[in-house]
Amino acid sequence: MKKNIQIILNKTMPKLGQAGKIVNVAPGYAFNYLIPNSIGSLATKGKLKHANMLAEMQNQKKEIIKIKAQELQKKLENVTKISIKRKTGNKQYIFGNISRKEIAEEIFKHIDIKIDKKQVEIPEIKRTGIYLINIHVLDDIIAKIKLQVLPVSI
Repeated sequence: MKKNIQIILNKTMPKLGQAGKIVNVAPGYAFNYLIPNSIGSLATKGKLKHANMLAEMQNQKKEIIKIKAQELQKKLENVTKISIKRKTGNKQYIFGNISRKEIAEEIFKHIDIKIDKKQVEIPEIKRTGIYLINIHVLDDIIAKIKLQVLPVSI
């Protein structure tokens, strides 16, 4: 028998790799554990071609998502700043907190695109002024917006 054989993983395994990945493993490991437990399947020419086609489709989807994320980043950065009014006390300290949800709603008012509140990263805001807010569009794409906290005129 050969030293190693190629297996296409059906499920993600921590030490082997992600589902759809082609790995070289010992024949005993493949025939006694991976294949009977439906974790992997023997890599034939047809299955390799199919796995490569699926990987190509995944890459195309990732590229489309990345392009859309970059367009969203440009739209977000076109917004110069958003303003939120708060009651203030002594030395311009604000009452209450400014939440991520409020910022997401203000962004929606400006560009009509819903942003999930989990994507918004805000610093600790205690006083009126201008703060820089990061919006995580994707893992590596971040848009920066200025937030202006204004006192409410009574």
